Amino acid sequence: MDKYKDKITFSKLEILCMIVLIVLFVTGGIFIVSLATQNQKALNLKNEANSLIEASKIAYNHYSLLNNTEYIVTSNDGESKGMCITLEGLVNNDFTTKTYDNWDGYIVIEEKDNNLLYSIWLTNQEYVIDGYESSKIDSLKFNKGITKYSDEKFAYNVRKEFTSPSSDKGGTGKEYSTKCLSEKIE
Repeated sequence: MDKYKDKITFSKLEILCMIVLIVLFVTGGIFIVSLATQNQKALNLKNEANSLIEASKIAYNHYSLLNNTEYIVTSNDGESKGMCITLEGLVNNDFTTKTYDNWDGYIVIEEKDNNLLYSIWLTNQEYVIDGYESSKIDSLKFNKGITKYSDEKFAYNVRKEFTSPSSDKGGTGKEYSTKCLSEKIE
């Protein structure tokens, strides 16, 4: 009996089918890893936003106790008070110890009837949270509040005048005229 007679062989079509299946599995794996990485980056941005909102709460309470009217101002309609603090302002005034290289952001704080709203614009130069109130941060989805970074689309120029987010983002839309706190206050 010939020992090679019962040997299993593959036709060219079977080999081609196996190659196609392997390519499909690899492509699917790459897509899943890419999606998981994107979701993790968005989650990291949301976690950082929540951390910065907590730091801004401390900052607002600090400046409220000092009765700071340079940065805590009344809205244009006179119904509420507000403050804008930049990411740089939080770092410069030691409200956060983390350094944020290549990040940019603003937190707008609104106070009405002793209720506080904290809204944030934040970018890590890859993704953006564009003016959402703190209670909405955790539920933000990619492309539903977290968008790709584009320098021209990032936030409003709130360093000179700031406006709280619109009501669909959890804010009141109130306008405040003052500068954003970014430098060190002695």
